[in-house]
Amino acid sequence: MTRYTSLWKNPRIRLILILVSSSFLLLWLLIGFLYYRFAFSKYEANTLIRLQGIANSVASQMDGDLHEKLLQQHPEIDTIQALQEDTIYHKLHVILRNNHQAHMLHSPIYTLVMTDNKKYYEFGATSEIKPYFRNRYSSYHTSLNEQYNNGGIIHMYKDEFGMWLSAFSPLKNRKGETVAVVMVDERFDIFVQSTRNEMLETLLYSGAIFLLMMTGLFWVLKNILSRENRDRYAIEIANDENIVIKDKLMQANQKLSQLDSFRKEMISNISHDLRTPMASIIGFLDLAKNTNSLLSEDDRRNYIDVAYSETKRLNRLVSDLFDLTKLESGQIVLNKEKFNMYELLSDIIQKYQLKINAKHVDLNFEIHENLGLAYGDIKYIDRVFQNLLDNAVRYVDEGGYIKIWILDADKRFKIKICNSGDLIPEADLDVIFDRYYTNEKSDSARSGLGLAIAKSICTLHNCTIKAESNGHVNSFWFTVPKDIR
Repeated sequence: MTRYTSLWKNPRIRLILILVSSSFLLLWLLIGFLYYRFAFSKYEANTLIRLQGIANSVASQMDGDLHEKLLQQHPEIDTIQALQEDTIYHKLHVILRNNHQAHMLHSPIYTLVMTDNKKYYEFGATSEIKPYFRNRYSSYHTSLNEQYNNGGIIHMYKDEFGMWLSAFSPLKNRKGETVAVVMVDERFDIFVQSTRNEMLETLLYSGAIFLLMMTGLFWVLKNILSRENRDRYAIEIANDENIVIKDKLMQANQKLSQLDSFRKEMISNISHDLRTPMASIIGFLDLAKNTNSLLSEDDRRNYIDVAYSETKRLNRLVSDLFDLTKLESGQIVLNKEKFNMYELLSDIIQKYQLKINAKHVDLNFEIHENLGLAYGDIKYIDRVFQNLLDNAVRYVDEGGYIKIWILDADKRFKIKICNSGDLIPEADLDVIFDRYYTNEKSDSARSGLGLAIAKSICTLHNCTIKAESNGHVNSFWFTVPKDIR
């Protein structure tokens, strides 16, 4: 303590300490302020864009004439108190409820109707189970009045329930009149509180680092004022620290380079995989909406059905691409645990029983109950087996057979699935698990990534997966570690 006091009495050392402390404090405040402003503005902008998209999507799914009819049939408040009381209300509620769940919203989606005197709004349908039909909405924002017919967004505002971000889209009848608006809300104060907690945590960590830095600075200055050899030693330490920092920066730059390469590869892959379904969707919709064509109503409906089917295929492709990309980039952390292999496979096979029966396929399921326990991430092992079984069901011939059994392979289980049908060419056996493997009989309704996903999961588990063809049947097998702890 005496040494530190003597250091503080030195004018130059005291000036250095004051400048360092002040600079650190000002820099931290500046960074904290800029981060706070950036985080708020970015979250608000992204959230409003997302809410606007949801509102527009929901409004496009709803029938404005039905909504208008509902309000005409029930002109009084709380005349609908349960979903089953009115079929129209229930139909609108299902649309709102499905979208609420699909977008994982924390606040309900609901419709608002401007009263005839245009003084306030009333609630219409809602995604909540309990209706609050025609109750007054008195705390609305002025933007709702200003953009009632066109829809819009409402930046952060506050009411008695908290801080909110909102977006709304007009719901129109067949005459083009706005009969209601679809409202989608998001709590903003939860994000505010979370950000403030993060800032406080950062402040505590920064304070600890600052104390350590000041202690180190006192120690360095003490040695500077003592002996020259201590100065050289301090410089050597500083050089060593610089080398460590340089190594860390090089590692960080390498990671950034890898992430950039991964991003470019992902964009290239997505562009490659999505081009075909997108072209089909656009082509069939162009034909369907062409009012000058001589298409019959049945043909137009068929084109729309094809476009819808291609859209579902596109959705599955995007989902599989996302899963495969995460697996291949090492972003997945396995949650390994012991589980009953017999129960897992039995449950999966039961789910596929209807598909198997529909193709009149004979299923031979040779698995004993006393297999013992396996060890791995059950969610991903389930995915591997489902992908292989799905592949077998898809390509088994009508009236053929599928055989499933488990072999004991020392410290692992070996799960094998065979199916009758067209044989896989021998030249394709080594590449069938590749991301872009296709053949002339590929089903256009599938993403083509199921086997690649299965291989990536097995690689994460340090397991083996392989395809075989013995001239009579196709076989796929993979291994799962046993619980030998």
